Order: sequence, then structure tokens, then C-alpha cells
Amino acid sequence: MNESMVLRHALVSIFVAVAFAAVLVASFALNPWLAWLIGITAATLLTFGYDKVIAGSKWTRVPEVVLLLLTGMGGTLGATVGMFAFHHKTSKASFQMRFWLIVLLQIILIVTYLVWVSYRP
Repeated sequence: MNESMVLRHALVSIFVAVAFAAVLVASFALNPWLAWLIGITAATLLTFGYDKVIAGSKWTRVPEVVLLLLTGMGGTLGATVGMFAFHHKTSKASFQMRFWLIVLLQIILIVTYLVWVSYRP
């Protein structure tokens, strides 16, 4: 898979997340961080579903690096639901290893942040 395909898939998915988040902020006055999490979760879920639907066709698949990038940008819930709802990437060990490493890093970052915030004067 060439770099332009990766970039194209990544930009489209991120654009969907940003657009959805912007609509949530503008329409419902949501906190931008919460809107981003909802937007990236929805975009990630849609991307996993799209990739599953086109698997086995002539269409260009979504590169795994894009799926992992979306997960790392906050779409963990959408990725998890997408994997299990669509039975997508659940049996590919190399993908699963990288996915759960991202989840572990996110947990470590969240816990570190919460500890840091709770001990600040």
C-alpha cells in the first residue's frame, strides 16, 4: 500500500470526525473534547465497518495503520465495537497486538493524568 493511499484514507476519516465534532459543538454546545471523542469514535466505527464491507472486493482496503491511527486518536471505543460487531480484525494477531498496545498506552496516559491532577496543589 503506498503512502498516498494511507494519507487519503486517514484524511477522509479524520475529516469525518472533525466535521461531526464541529456539528456537535455548534448544535449542542458540547465541550470540544467530548465532541471530538464522539466524532472520532463514530468515524472509527464507520471506517472499521467500511473496511469490512469492502473486504474481498476490488475496492482499496483501509490500511491497518489508518485503523490504528484512528484508535490512537481517541477512537478506541469505536474500534472495539467495530471489531466485535463486524468480526473485523479479531483473528489477526499482529493487528490485535498493536491495537491492545495502543489501548494500554491510553490507559497509562489517562491514569497518569488523573494522578497528576489529583496531587496538584
